[in-house]
Amino acid sequence: MIALAVVLAILVRQLFILAAIVRSRSFLAAAPPPAHLATETPALFVVVPVLRESSIIAETIEHMVRLTDGHRARVVIVTTEREATEPSPGGDTATMVKELATTGTFTHLHYPDPRGLKGDQVNFAAAHCASTLLGGGSPAEAYVVCYDADSRPPLDALIRFEAAIAANGEASVFHQSARFELRGPTGPEVGALGSLAQAVCDGGALRANRFVLGFEIPRLVNRSGEVGQLKRAACSYVYAHVTGHGLCVRLSFLLDHPLPAGSPLEDMQYSFHLGSHDILMVPVAGLDHAAVPDTITAQVRQASRWFFGPARAVRYLRDPSTGPGVRGKLQAASALGSAGEWLGCAVVVPAILAALFLARGPLQLAAAAVAATYLVQLLATDLALGTPGAPRRRATRVLACPLAHVLFGIGGFIGAVNLLRGDSGIGKTERR
Repeated sequence: MIALAVVLAILVRQLFILAAIVRSRSFLAAAPPPAHLATETPALFVVVPVLRESSIIAETIEHMVRLTDGHRARVVIVTTEREATEPSPGGDTATMVKELATTGTFTHLHYPDPRGLKGDQVNFAAAHCASTLLGGGSPAEAYVVCYDADSRPPLDALIRFEAAIAANGEASVFHQSARFELRGPTGPEVGALGSLAQAVCDGGALRANRFVLGFEIPRLVNRSGEVGQLKRAACSYVYAHVTGHGLCVRLSFLLDHPLPAGSPLEDMQYSFHLGSHDILMVPVAGLDHAAVPDTITAQVRQASRWFFGPARAVRYLRDPSTGPGVRGKLQAASALGSAGEWLGCAVVVPAILAALFLARGPLQLAAAAVAATYLVQLLATDLALGTPGAPRRRATRVLACPLAHVLFGIGGFIGAVNLLRGDSGIGKTERR
């Protein structure tokens, strides 16, 4: 009876997630903004902090420059002295960016402190934009749009940000979620064993997209004007996060509320800061395109580092920048609940499969209902955000997704152990 009660609770949770996925798909299906908005558009600075990105930086710069075409926008690439003190194979990113900057199509900044992390690079760029690149304009009418080196936002991304800014004049924080994809060769090109590993990694991209539709977008929408006042007020106490790629912040606001200095998880801690002050975070109906690691080991390692985000909620609560009062405490409880659910990924999938094949009666039926609901979630997510491909590849990643979920949970357990040991979590988005 206890097992049946637990499985029924999981079923209810999965039905809520399925409903959230349906709502997110409707939100993303909204009509795109008109190609030309008001004649007065805001100044946009597309800031890309980089570290050990020599293999893709030229392609990144080319894409970002194309992204800004036709806008009051400037690309700012921020390298860091840290790369010189922690050399790695593959070339010097700062030297490459300096050479590419001679074309004059973008601005190159170099962050001088080798101890600085991604958030420090963004804050450094924001100060330079306000003091130099803005050219006497008002920081209140300019915005910093952050992307990662592996981001490939669609070319209408800035149009969508401009439309959201025009429609939400009181807001200072906007967020464009991402569609995750596995890049590089797949299938026969990598051999039989490699194909199996790549299928699991592809399933990892589907797992990440399920999170975007089932958790990330709904929590942001629930804090916006898209829902009623009562629901918005209640959901403002739930931990919702914006990511460091696809983040658009009013320049004056960013100067007053900089990203956490020296934080290895700057976006998750920043989200806690914003939420504790009940600051509006407007979701934008568009998607960045981001890559997932292309090996199982790298995905597990990434999960172990990402786990520090919600798991460090108590530390965020003690930060002086966190808003006082009950809101922060409830958000910390919500974040820790997310960390617990993360760890559950390693347990729930095997438990449901065991109940499905070994149990009998109501417990088996309940487990079958959970499995069916989860399968519908994956199919709906793949149809909405999955990388286009042959039906066989799409079916394979759906079948591999449960294993990717288990590995994600295992990564969470590794992260929990590392956190208890006092590790920093540095390296959340760094390329090795």
